[in-house]
Amino acid sequence: MTETPNKPPRRIPLILTISLWVLVAVSAFATWQLKKQSDLALEQRKAEQAARAEAEENTEETEEISVKGPIWPKEGIEDFTLTERSGKTITKKDLLGKPWVACFVFTRCAGPCPRVSGQFYQLQKDLKDLDFRLVTITVDPNHDTPEVLSQYAELMGADPEKWLFLTGDQKEIFHLIEKSFLMPVEENVGPARKPGFEVIHTTNVMLVGPDGRVLQKFNAVNDAEMAELRREVRKLVKEESKDKTDSKKKAEAPAKEEPKPVAKPPAKAGMISLSTLLLPLLLAQSETESAPAAPTEPVEVETETVETVTKAGPAGQAPDWVMQLPTVNAALNGLATILLMVGYGFIRKGEREKHKKTMLTAFGTSVLFLVFYLIYHFALQSYTGDASRKFQGEGLIRPVYYFILITHVVLAAAVPVLAWMTIRRGLKQQWEAHRRIAKITFPIWLYVSITGVVIYFMLYHLPGAA
Repeated sequence: MTETPNKPPRRIPLILTISLWVLVAVSAFATWQLKKQSDLALEQRKAEQAARAEAEENTEETEEISVKGPIWPKEGIEDFTLTERSGKTITKKDLLGKPWVACFVFTRCAGPCPRVSGQFYQLQKDLKDLDFRLVTITVDPNHDTPEVLSQYAELMGADPEKWLFLTGDQKEIFHLIEKSFLMPVEENVGPARKPGFEVIHTTNVMLVGPDGRVLQKFNAVNDAEMAELRREVRKLVKEESKDKTDSKKKAEAPAKEEPKPVAKPPAKAGMISLSTLLLPLLLAQSETESAPAAPTEPVEVETETVETVTKAGPAGQAPDWVMQLPTVNAALNGLATILLMVGYGFIRKGEREKHKKTMLTAFGTSVLFLVFYLIYHFALQSYTGDASRKFQGEGLIRPVYYFILITHVVLAAAVPVLAWMTIRRGLKQQWEAHRRIAKITFPIWLYVSITGVVIYFMLYHLPGAA
């Protein structure tokens, strides 16, 4: 009786080996490019630090600087009539008497608008004890009706008493932004007009004094500038409160006989300290703006060209392609989840060939996710100095998020090894060993893929997370 010769084990498909090496090559090339960008960003940050140190030395020697011509109109912003999300009409007069911060976004924006609104949510939370307002003005009023803005405001967790959302006539809004705030805004036309990029606008937010005059601008996608904004708002509110208290005490004080004339102290509200006026002039991040050479002499300031949604930012700010990678990674995790479920369905029906192709595709999808994941965090570290994004949720959701994150990270480290061992045994037709390890690999792999999508939505799409 002749013995049936054992069937030789199947080798790993050549296409899979080639694909893996291509991914490794792409990853290595991307890492090299990012290293070059990281070095350039580091040099730029060092130059900025040197300029900042020089500016601080100059401020110690100079009491004040004179600027030839106002940066923004002396008389303040023009009067306007816009509609708040509640349906109430808001004018310039309604905002007088306390400081406010303005930003310009639109709800269907696929660029930096969610991050700008997220910064406003953080301002609302961090400065909740201060008497000031946040004002979001839509640059897409034809779409952003009061009803749309109401939904957007609820998603952002906006306090209706402190955070206003304004819409109105597009021509009036564009005129207000260009002439009063001196910021660019225009509709995108032609091939550049894609869903989510209907309007080109600035990412700067504007600090407005109680008298309606624009005092300073801050780039909302630059955390250092937003920290400076927090300090300026606190100082401005404190000065305004002190002025009101002094005025009240003076009004209540008994009249003296023949009071001696005294010089009227200058009003503090609306003033800009030397440091906050000098540093933006020296450190403005516009491509066309240059720093004054001698701060002790009168300098002339030109209207700057500010960053729009179509540009990559300076050091400290990641470009748009980097900020889009989390969405790509979430999509890859979602695709891997679907492929795992479909592959499981095939093996339950005994369709081994379809099962093999589906699971190999799922493995390739997960490997591609890993490549993009590493590129994203390396790029984020290179551009911003921070390799990860902080979770902004508060309350019960916070421990839930960290439980999901920790288990996801721990199990994700095991998935490549387990998946490769499972696939290898399947390709060698070691069915019993393949089944045993698959019972461990499948639930872990599926959990990691699903929680990858969950973490993305919790980190980027919970109210305030943007």
